Amino acid sequence: MSILEDIADQRRKFLDGLDANEGEINLDIFEDLYPDKAHFVFELLQNAEDAEATEAIFTMTKEHCAFEHNGKKRFTENDVRSITGIHNSTKSKLPDQIGKFGIGFKSVFVYTRTPHVYSDQFTFRILRLVLPEPLDGDPKLGDRTRFVLPFNNLKKPMQAAYEEIKAGLEELAETNLLFLSNLESIRWQIDQQPAGEILRIKHSEHHIEVQKRVGGKTTSTSHFLRFTNAVEDLEKQCVTIAFELDFLPNISAFDSKKPLYKQLKVIPANPGRVAVYFPAEKETSQLRFHLHAPFVPELSRASIKE
Repeated sequence: MSILEDIADQRRKFLDGLDANEGEINLDIFEDLYPDKAHFVFELLQNAEDAEATEAIFTMTKEHCAFEHNGKKRFTENDVRSITGIHNSTKSKLPDQIGKFGIGFKSVFVYTRTPHVYSDQFTFRILRLVLPEPLDGDPKLGDRTRFVLPFNNLKKPMQAAYEEIKAGLEELAETNLLFLSNLESIRWQIDQQPAGEILRIKHSEHHIEVQKRVGGKTTSTSHFLRFTNAVEDLEKQCVTIAFELDFLPNISAFDSKKPLYKQLKVIPANPGRVAVYFPAEKETSQLRFHLHAPFVPELSRASIKE
């Protein structure tokens, strides 16, 4: 028996128990846990960051959304068990990773009933939130990982799914890359529209530039001074602060050959944002700089719980 078949056999026993309690236990409750539109975008980006990917790509049509990354860490048996589990997670006991793959991934079910997972070792789709069903692999994928989300949740009309995710991708801000360690590029292609991209450029140990591009043209650019300090007893966790920078008078573009202080100055952030790697949209630091720390976020990531 293969690993997927073994996991599927275990999940069927769980589903048999649910069916025996029909009307009293309903897994659809997971869809109500994620009120934010296109919340799953950050869950997939989190997975790419934890897999040590440097680039992530969203590709969307009217019928589905695909996500692909070049993570160094391969998709493992534990990942299969986690992504088809409900509370379990390969990350739950690893303090250096952002979130819980198991529960966080359930946010995709707002838009799809059958998410597809393609990797070099495991290729399957998920039925009824927990049941893996093998699929044919894609030899062209190589060692990359891809998720495909068909818009087939009857509670979310296909056009509504398309519009919500499109808006979520187009609203991705430069600060989404500011506090990450691995991801340097997030790209999205929506139908035949010009592709968008957020790109993080590390000019020096502390000087970070983040650009947003549409159709190959830079639409905005932001510079930051970023300082990081490790957190005691958490090997890979850190507290990071980022000061916004603005150009001095008569300076319109950064020149890497010139000293930083002759081109840019620190300005107060308004407001100062709070992040657990990704920004918590409903939180502000009440400080003049942006702050990342190993806070405990709410499930939606928009607020800090602890």
